[in-house]
Amino acid sequence: MSTVKPTGPLDRMAGAHDAAVLEVARHGEPVSRAGLAAALQVTPQAISKILSRLGERGLIEEAGSVSSGPGKPTTLYQIVPGSRRAIGLHLTRSRVHGVVADLTGQVLERREVGIDRQLPVPELIGALAALARELAEHGNGHLLGVGVGMPGPVDSVEGIYRGAPAPDDAWQGASLRSLLLEELGLPVLLDHDSRAALVGESWSQPGLLDNAALVLAEDGLGAALRLDGAMVRGAHSRAGEVGHTVVRMGGVPCPCGRRGCAQAEYLAALETSDAERAAQVLATVVLNLVRLVDVDRVVLGGRSIYTHHATTMEAVRAALEEGLRAEARLHVEVLLSTRGIDLIAAGAACEVLEHEYGLPTTLVGPGPG
Repeated sequence: MSTVKPTGPLDRMAGAHDAAVLEVARHGEPVSRAGLAAALQVTPQAISKILSRLGERGLIEEAGSVSSGPGKPTTLYQIVPGSRRAIGLHLTRSRVHGVVADLTGQVLERREVGIDRQLPVPELIGALAALARELAEHGNGHLLGVGVGMPGPVDSVEGIYRGAPAPDDAWQGASLRSLLLEELGLPVLLDHDSRAALVGESWSQPGLLDNAALVLAEDGLGAALRLDGAMVRGAHSRAGEVGHTVVRMGGVPCPCGRRGCAQAEYLAALETSDAERAAQVLATVVLNLVRLVDVDRVVLGGRSIYTHHATTMEAVRAALEEGLRAEARLHVEVLLSTRGIDLIAAGAACEVLEHEYGLPTTLVGPGPG
């Protein structure tokens, strides 16, 4: 089998300015040469060359013109959403939720199938590939690849699910990326579900989440960090594992061997239908995270949060207001993800788009391999 190693945006694009133009164009409104030149602080001549390159690749097209007085009307340009597509798969122990998204990250189609948590790896790959092929039938743009987001621990560099060293974990140590690549013949990215989610949120809101944390509550608790525009991965690709930070000394036993871990406390509260207690656990996690990494926005997402979103949002905002009261100059905005149940799958698709057409950034820790 030949190994396909994804490369960065500058290997496929003429330069960072090409990606920057696409980022501005993703905002949705048609843009002019002069507007782009001012936004990116380059000459109009340089913008003309960039637009020409992007136009030849079918990524940008003319969108009419506007006249603001005497002289030649100003030509406007817009991104071509349907020119490119990416598939995103959200893998859990009980289901696979898949989407296909266009160049702006908008979901064109979604599908979901149930799976067994003990499904052998070959059958798991078959299920993922079948769903990807079904989604690939939707949309007409060039299909860039497949992104997979799943609960950690995930080695996004090697494309391996590290899992837990437990006898009942049939997927532990599986080279999911290589196996899926071989099955589909398409580039594949594998990442932690929370990081995929944050990329998706950042892709749809350029510049808004440059210093942000996304806290995800699905089957467990996790978080992803973006600091100064760069995704934080950590030395072992495990940055953001907030689920195993202790929030209650001597609390509920956790599978990791400790007691009072945030994830164990959160899930125990939900199992007893104590939504307020679960919200307080999550609020403690968010406050600790804000104190530790100094972000100005926190995005909350995941099926568990959506079920109790009002209670959760209220508890998190109250915890931040009280916890940061002595530092009035600090302001942290709390947002609920706008992507709903598509959050992780759409984010995984956006990771493929980001990899191909995103602004090049310096990754903190190993990048996707």
